[in-house]
Amino acid sequence: MRRRLLAQAILLAASLAALPLPAAAQTADEVFDAQVLHEVRLLINSKDLQFLRANFTANTYYPADLTWGAQRVRNIGVRSRGAGSRNGVKLGLRIDFDHYTTDQRFAGLSSLVLDNLVQDASMVRERVAMAFFNRVGVPAPRESFTRLFINNEYQGVYAIVEEIEPAFVARTLGEDTGYLFEYHWIGAFRGEDLGAIAAYKPLFEPRNHESDADGVLYGAIGDLFREAATSDATTRERIERFLDVPAFVTLVAVENFLAENDGVLGYAGMNNLYVYRPAGSTRHRLLPWDKDNTFLQIDFPILNRLDDNALSRQLFAFEDLRALYLDTLDRCARAAAEEDWLLNEITRSAGLIADAARQDTRKFTSNEEFDAGVEYMKAYAAARPAFVLGSLAALR
Repeated sequence: MRRRLLAQAILLAASLAALPLPAAAQTADEVFDAQVLHEVRLLINSKDLQFLRANFTANTYYPADLTWGAQRVRNIGVRSRGAGSRNGVKLGLRIDFDHYTTDQRFAGLSSLVLDNLVQDASMVRERVAMAFFNRVGVPAPRESFTRLFINNEYQGVYAIVEEIEPAFVARTLGEDTGYLFEYHWIGAFRGEDLGAIAAYKPLFEPRNHESDADGVLYGAIGDLFREAATSDATTRERIERFLDVPAFVTLVAVENFLAENDGVLGYAGMNNLYVYRPAGSTRHRLLPWDKDNTFLQIDFPILNRLDDNALSRQLFAFEDLRALYLDTLDRCARAAAEEDWLLNEITRSAGLIADAARQDTRKFTSNEEFDAGVEYMKAYAAARPAFVLGSLAALR
């Protein structure tokens, strides 16, 4: 009897050992692990996919399932996204896990972006730029690389981008009950006073508190740019009521070091940013977004366009804020050059995706252009810190 029970126990143990172990809890840190080339698979009804490609300019959602590793998330919402990068061949995608299923999450996230990287031949600018923002203490989305498959067909290399949503604000700024806005470029806005608060509605889309009155949402935004339009002895004090000035100066400096051509001081006005206003406050903080157009040129001037924007024009007239800006540029140059951080980050990122990028037949550039883009990025990393430090020395 004992032998029979022992044999049964051994068989039971063996059968349990043969069962697959439950998947370990997966976290956002794992999803945004930039040391790994991930694999994301989407399963979409073939007709829905056809409509998605044909109507890529629309923000229409379609149901899909997403698989990442051992985890499958069903009945998510997928739509086309992007401005200049939006197309029907290599789709830029926004994923909303709770669009059809209330409160559904993936690794604690309610949404994420799959950036198609079609505006950058090297395919590494976006992720490396965001990593650098975080390195120097400016809150920025986490990012990693993935190979994307839709209905088992390879779509190419993408960046998995952390969406700027209340959860991001809570993680980086410590609270999320305030007002979050996504900035939309509709024309060359350079911080001028637009008058009525209704004029700011097309520019600043609320990402929470959407049902609040316009005065609550946009009143303080209008106040900020109205104060920036005046110039007298109290201008700075009045602007500081509506803007986190040190954070603004720091962000502009980091974007300048990265030779950002389409950011806060963009060539066509303000672009690629979010704005957050904490609860109970009138002060706004700008957050960086979409950095495919960084690293424009090695000799990008360090004072570029400071006079073009009403906010920077007013604030950089103050010696201490100008000194903060220059000191931040100095800190950026040293952070990039320290142990060849920027060069190593570019080299590692490009090496991680190289094979997958060459197999990406939907990208808008050739493999030769990919290689040339990577080499340019390496040259930028090698020379930009010295250029910035030399420019600072000449000013001082």
